[in-house]
Amino acid sequence: MENKKSERGLVHTVCVLAVICMFGISAMMLGSVGASVYKNIAERNLDSFELRTSLSYVKTKINQYDEVGKIAIKEVNGLKTLVLSEDVEGEIFDTLVYFYKGKLYEITGARGMKFKPEDGFSILSVDSFEISEKDGLVKLVTIDDDGSTETLYVKLRTA
Repeated sequence: MENKKSERGLVHTVCVLAVICMFGISAMMLGSVGASVYKNIAERNLDSFELRTSLSYVKTKINQYDEVGKIAIKEVNGLKTLVLSEDVEGEIFDTLVYFYKGKLYEITGARGMKFKPEDGFSILSVDSFEISEKDGLVKLVTIDDDGSTETLYVKLRTA
């Protein structure tokens, strides 16, 4: 009789240990899946942040220079460039914002300056950045490596 009780006790102990082990394995799997999901969400948020920030940065620059004759979109060194001009004590300075090799750049200097694209200050990494203007409406489009696209329109007040 005591032998049967001992076997029952052993069976119960094994069952309890098996349930505890299954619970532990399930908890570890759930933690692993949760970490993976969190990583994907964090990466998407960072990509989205870079897209929106690049557009916001250029929009702010346009708004700062929004006066007659101070904003132009030109081809400079083979790059489509946003040219923002200002007069400083009788001398004209241009701030150029352009996309080159996966990054948005900015450089400021006297009008007509010669520069290499990599000389500019790197603002943000984006896979594509396009800028165009029609009838006083500037269109900014940026695309990320996964194909996410953000578009922003800026109405020039002086157009």
